[in-house]
This record gives sequence, structure tokens and C-alpha cells, in this order.
Amino acid sequence: MTTSLSHLLARESSEKSGTVASSDSGRTAAARNYACEQDDSVVKHATILDIDPSSRLPKDGMTFRKPTVDSLLQRGPSEIMSEIKGHRTSIRWVHLRSNCMSWIEDLMEKVCEERHISMQDHNSQRPSTPVKINPLLRKDLWAHLFHGKASDQIQTRFMGPTCTPFSIDLEDEQSDSTSESTKGPRNNLVLYLPYLNWELAQSWKQRQELIQEAREGREISGQADSELIKMYLHHDTSPLHDRRTLHQAYYHDFGMTRSLPKYDQVMQRFTAEMTSEQEAKLLVVDQLWLWIIKGKGSNGQDNDEPMPDLVITAFPGRFNGCYDSADVYHGVIEHLERGLEPPLRSANDLAAVIVEHCTGVFFQRQLEADKWFLEFYAAAIGVIRDKQKAAFTRFCFTSQELEELQINQTSLLEVSRKLEDAAFSISVEATLFSQIKDIIDELECIDYILGRQDDMVRALTRTQKSRSLRTVSDIVKERRNTWAGIARTAKIAYTEIQAQMDLKQKQSSLAEARTNRYQVEDSARHGRIMLLFTVVTIIFLPMSFLATWFGMNLKEEDSGQLTLGLIAAVVFPISIVIAIVALVFAFSQRLRDWLASCIEKIIGGTLAILGIHGGRSTTMSMHSGLRRDRERPRRFDLRLRRLTESELDDEINDRRHSDDQIV
Repeated sequence: MTTSLSHLLARESSEKSGTVASSDSGRTAAARNYACEQDDSVVKHATILDIDPSSRLPKDGMTFRKPTVDSLLQRGPSEIMSEIKGHRTSIRWVHLRSNCMSWIEDLMEKVCEERHISMQDHNSQRPSTPVKINPLLRKDLWAHLFHGKASDQIQTRFMGPTCTPFSIDLEDEQSDSTSESTKGPRNNLVLYLPYLNWELAQSWKQRQELIQEAREGREISGQADSELIKMYLHHDTSPLHDRRTLHQAYYHDFGMTRSLPKYDQVMQRFTAEMTSEQEAKLLVVDQLWLWIIKGKGSNGQDNDEPMPDLVITAFPGRFNGCYDSADVYHGVIEHLERGLEPPLRSANDLAAVIVEHCTGVFFQRQLEADKWFLEFYAAAIGVIRDKQKAAFTRFCFTSQELEELQINQTSLLEVSRKLEDAAFSISVEATLFSQIKDIIDELECIDYILGRQDDMVRALTRTQKSRSLRTVSDIVKERRNTWAGIARTAKIAYTEIQAQMDLKQKQSSLAEARTNRYQVEDSARHGRIMLLFTVVTIIFLPMSFLATWFGMNLKEEDSGQLTLGLIAAVVFPISIVIAIVALVFAFSQRLRDWLASCIEKIIGGTLAILGIHGGRSTTMSMHSGLRRDRERPRRFDLRLRRLTESELDDEINDRRHSDDQIV
């Protein structure tokens, strides 16, 4: 944001003391603008905002300071804000722009010191060395919710979603909440909430390269977050929680021992097609850490000042300090400056604004037309359904053409070529099936995050009575229902593609069955022709042989001239007998079995008379061979003979009836 040169010099001088001072009262527009400036330097800054709800205009009741993180952790928010004279506050917001556990622990220790919250002893296994516990970061509110501490994979780090009211006094926590013996109410709150956001693919790549340099121990370039990553990424006990991709957040358990494979996101593909690979958008999951610590009034002592209600938050900003519509922090500041309806009156209302922006940054319609993410998935599903319907139309048209070819009894070659048409292939459906599965998988990941949000916001509404929180809860529920509708549409497309693949497979099986039937019919016709040639050959072959025999030009001593009647009397009876015997043996299975049995008995008897060993075994082997012959399927010529009769028509009619039922 543009400011005057004198103001920039004032800012530079004030940064030496660890803060960005506001002019005079700290309420000028320039001072407010500094709260929204890019944090693109290597040194990380925090934000302290004091709010006076009694001010007439929201801007007049807001006082900013932007100290460095080191200054905040060393001096504390109260000491820094005490330098500003003439302002009142009942709500104080301290924001850290990274999910760094070490920062939170140091800040909470300073808050306890400022608010005179005593560290309480906890009985350890060694009575001689009692453990001091920060009431704001008890193990059940902090360490026990740290997921991924035993893994060296960065994507497994996150705080388990929770919304828990607590008391500063441990005795209150250990006593029954319904008991009247408690010393104070559980009016403080801790909230860990995952929420969806987006990042440029180019920025994400640069971030991963920076992390890889830190992991390998190489010298890190002087980019924003370079010192943060170098110092806290691999901290032993309180490391930095970096933002994760959508699939890393959903499959966090699978990445405990190894990094997850790269998933090609739907939104990334669509935005890359609309703009470029560098400007593509990537879905990420951030964390909101929020504490509400109730203040206390003055006891009348000189050094005892009233403490305002304190709201502490931590969530990541944009990489390299880039400002765009996905920056939650800037959205909250601008919202507070515009004013709320109803007006902000308490720390709960401020928490509602922060939660609303965190849960809504993924859903709001941006100034850029390519950042309403609901439309990406609806458009992706629409494209897949259009391709599926186009493939189905081609399939129906080609099936009709194939049906006409089969009805017109076109040659098998043309039918086979038509069956090889691309319309009968499932390659298009297989590609669409893979794409819709990816979309459904991403929608399940999104619903997983939205489900955690819904649970936490409803719990927040139950514990902190606020009209603003109830409104946020209703909005979160409505957004989840909207995405559930998109998921239902994707599952319908998934079912349609699956049904279309099954239909194509059935059509392919049906077409093959019809083709096989036509092949059987052609084989039957060819078989009849072969049978006719065989019969003619059997009948005329003996006659031809005998006629040739009598036609030989041979000379004998008592040779005479044979008459035609004598030759016919010899040729025709013998030929007829041979033809009849051959045809009978060809078409009679029983006669062939009888002849084989006779031959078997003759051979067995001969071997027995000659005294040759193995006659019995030979006979048994012949018996077993005959049994095998009987068990074999009937000869093809007999099947062709059956098909020539009326049963062929019955079989064809039955097949056509079954085909009509399938269609």
C-alpha cells in the first residue's frame, strides 16, 4: 500500500525498537494500513490490535501495533501496547502469521506473566523434580493433541480438531463441572480448526524447494520464511506446522513413514488450462489456532491495571507476503474496519469474525472470475457427463448399424469390421471413469475438512453464547450441504459411466453370440454340401473303379466280348452293396461299436490261442477305449444332420428370443 516517504522513515526507525508505531494516537489510516502491509522481509512480524467497542466508528476504536515476533515474545503484548497513550480497550487480538508451536509456548508464558497467572505444579514420576505447567497449555489442550510428533514427515503435523472450554485453575478442571465447589467458571476457550484455502502452484513449488533445502542442510536463500523454516521446521519438541495439500491432510496416516505421491488436483488442471501452469491454483489445508482468555478488572491498586479479554490466533499467511483474496488476515482487518452488524461487543464476536473468514475463504466469490471453486467441480463433472453422453450416442447409432447388417445377413467380414468400431470400445469410458473417481476422491477430502469444521463450530456455539457464532454455524452447515449436492452429482455420473461400460460389454457379448450363431449356420450349410459330395463319392467310386476295371485293354487266350448287360450286372450290384455298407457304417454308431467289438473278440481270441501274454490287458484297454469313444461328444456330421432338420429352426428362434430379452 502506498504511504508517504516521511511515514516510511518513521516506520523504519520504529522497527529498530521492535514495533511499527502509529502516529500520535495510533488510529490514523496510515497506521491501519501498516497492519495490512506485506510481511515480505526475512524478519517475521506479529499483529496486536486493541478494540474499543464503545467507539462511534469502528475505525476510531482500533489501535494497531506490528512488532517483530521476537519483540512480542520478549516484551509481551501489554508492555508494547502500553506505549500508546490515550486509548481504551476491552478486547485485544494478538495474531501470529505461522503455526509455530515454539512461538505459542513462549507467548503463553509471557501472557501468564502479564496476567499474574501462576504456573502450577504437577506431580511427576520424580517427586523431587516437580513439573511446572502452563494453565493455558495443559497437556490435554496442547501436547496430547499434537499429531505427527513421532514422524519425520512434515505433512503429518497438525493439531487434532478440538473446541474445549477450560479454567485457568487446575483445581476447577479436576473438580466436577456441576459442583458448587469450583472456584471459577470455565470461561476460557481453545479452538483448533482446519480450513480450506488455495495457493498458487508456483508459490507452492518454491515453498517445497525451500523446505527441501532446509531438510538437506543447504544454505537457504534470503526469502521470506527462510529463517522461520531454518529454525523451527525441524524443532525437537515444538516445530512449525506447515500448510498441507488437500490429499496430505486427508491421508495423513498413510504419510507417517514416507511422503505421499503427488496427486493431480481437479482445480489445478482447470486453472492451468484457463491461465497457465504457473498461475494454476492448488487446494491446501491450513489450521486456525485460537484462544479466548477472559480479562479481569482492576483491584484498586496502583500497579494493577485492568486486563482486556485476549484473543490469540495463529494461522499461516501467504507465501512471500503476497496479498490476494485468499489472505484471511487481511480479510479480517478489512471486515473489522467496515464494521459488523450486529456491532462487535465481545471477544466471542471477534472470534466469530475470525472463524467466519477462515471457514469462508474457500467459498467466497472473489473478484477474479476463476476463483469460485464450487464452479470448478461442477464444470468438471459437467464436462465428464457431456463426454459420457456423446459416447453413449455414438454407441447407440453404431449398434443400430450393426443390427441392420445382421438382419440383412451381410457377410461375416463386414460384421466383424463393424464390431471393431471405436464406439464399442470402453476406452473412453475408462478414461472418464478414472477422472470422475479423482473428483469423488477430492470431494470426499473436502467433505472431511468441512465435517471437522461443522463439528467444531457447533461445539463453539454451544460453549460460547453468541448470535454471531450461531450465524457462522448455520453458514458452515449450509456450505457443507452445498458441496454434498456436488458430491451426489459426481456419484450419479460415476454410476452412469459404470452402467454404460456394463452395457457395452453386454452388447459385445451379444454381438459375438450372434456372430457365432451365423458361423454355425454357415458351417451347417457347408457341412450339407460336404455331405452331398461324400455320398456321391461313396456311390460312384465303386462304379468308377469297376467300370475302369472292365475297360482295361487286356488280352486273354479265351477272351471274348462282354456284353453291356453282363457288365452292368456286375458293376451296379457290387457298387450298391459297397455304398450301402459304407453309408450304414458312416451313420450308425451302434454298428461301428458292434464291428469294433467283433474285431476285439477276434484279436483277443487269437492272442489267447497263440498264448501271447498281455491278451487280457489288450482286451481291457480296447474296452476302455470304446468307453471313451462312447463318452465323447457326438460327431460333427451327426450334429449337422440334426441341424438340417426342424431343430435348427427351433434353436435359431430360441436364440433370437434371448437376444431380444437382453436388448
